[in-house]
Amino acid sequence: MRALYWVIGVVVGVPVLLALVMYGASELGGEVVTLDRAEADGGASRVRIWIVDQEGLAWIEHGDPDAYWISLLAEAPDVVLTREGRKVSYLGTPDPDSHDLYHQLRRQKYGWGDRLVGLFGGGTAACSGVPVRLQLVE
Repeated sequence: MRALYWVIGVVVGVPVLLALVMYGASELGGEVVTLDRAEADGGASRVRIWIVDQEGLAWIEHGDPDAYWISLLAEAPDVVLTREGRKVSYLGTPDPDSHDLYHQLRRQKYGWGDRLVGLFGGGTAACSGVPVRLQLVE
């Protein structure tokens, strides 16, 4: 019976531990912003994601090319993030050509957190996300 408890503990404990490690890496690995994301049902959700910056532009990545909020950018490019505790407005454009640049900047900014997330997520090659280029609305 003791062996059964040990097996159950491992089967339940390992996934929980991995989830906690991933959460820790994503939340403690560097700057995390909150995206106010439109949903297909007309509602909205808030998603915590990483952001990178270069030469006055920023990029986020959350969703594949078929994601509702990414397809919506063609007609409504307004993107609102909560960054450093305040709401910031951007114009967003899907930018699949910047996929490698986004991951390079992310590796530079988030270091160990990015490496850990990449280890469990399959890395850049397995990533199907579309970077969204953000231009600050002044």
